[in-house]
Amino acid sequence: MKKISILARRYRWATLSALAAFLLVSCAVSPETQAKMNEYSRTIPTCLSDAECNRKWAVARNWTLENSEFTIRSESETRINATSNIISQSGVGVVVTKVATSSNGFQIIVDPECFSAYACPDIWNLKIDFNQTVNGAPE
Repeated sequence: MKKISILARRYRWATLSALAAFLLVSCAVSPETQAKMNEYSRTIPTCLSDAECNRKWAVARNWTLENSEFTIRSESETRINATSNIISQSGVGVVVTKVATSSNGFQIIVDPECFSAYACPDIWNLKIDFNQTVNGAPE
């Protein structure tokens, strides 16, 4: 028993180090996913004037209707909520929020959510598509 105790003490730090390394690696983001995250952050739609914000908000609403598998449950000048409140329903829901910025403008942020235990589309692809669609709104 004493020999096991000595071995346990000897390899404790190696075991803990290996476990810590495993945990860090398992939380790492793949380069492909990181590239999508960067693209999303770089292209978040912004607006400064009321006309520009209204135009982009209308496009955001249409995108939500086309991409959410749920109807719009609530809507205001700063939030569109097309998700499910029923646990047994599955599909992609969308929440869009208009957030004030420090430059007296707004950012239009999308948050797609997947309510499925089996398969979900790539959420980052949906976010990037939203940004491209809203930013490409004709003037």
